[in-house]
Amino acid sequence: MSRPAADRPAAAVIGLCLLAAGAAVIDWRFDFTGLWGRLDTGPIDAVMDTGWFPWAALGAALLLAGLALWWLLTRIPYPVEGRVALAATGSDRIDLDVRSVAPRLRADLERQAPVDRVTSRRFELRGGQLVRLHAHVDPRADGESLIKAAAGLTESVAAAFPDGEVTVRVIVDGPKRERARHTPRVR
Repeated sequence: MSRPAADRPAAAVIGLCLLAAGAAVIDWRFDFTGLWGRLDTGPIDAVMDTGWFPWAALGAALLLAGLALWWLLTRIPYPVEGRVALAATGSDRIDLDVRSVAPRLRADLERQAPVDRVTSRRFELRGGQLVRLHAHVDPRADGESLIKAAAGLTESVAAAFPDGEVTVRVIVDGPKRERARHTPRVR
């Protein structure tokens, strides 16, 4: 599920505003800066003593709570349906679980390309699903074999799912670093 581009900046601005409000409340309580003693709060006290102010404050609090709840609920990740229809005629329908395709694609990539340890993730796209394969290249590999293996895998998935409901993306990183070998200590 993709997030809107404004999510991170909005969260940063809201967080900074909440930190500033918290700092202002702490300063008001302990009067570190001496600012609160110099302010004339008579008009504010008069508004807060009116009969409608508690109800207006309650309404504003409920509105903000509803907005915050809506913000959170719209950003809950939802489970991706793993099935795609292979064939449908009349009342008969054949569905394929894409989660069962991913291990086969991993095994095919490991067999056809000089890569180490392939992992896979499945994402929902508009109009279909994406299986992302992530592998580390073997240090002795050549680029030609990697390109041929990735192209062959992409072509086989495109042939199996001609409607484009399932696509594959192959990501190959550099070789994994060898772990430092520890020699036993002799005492």
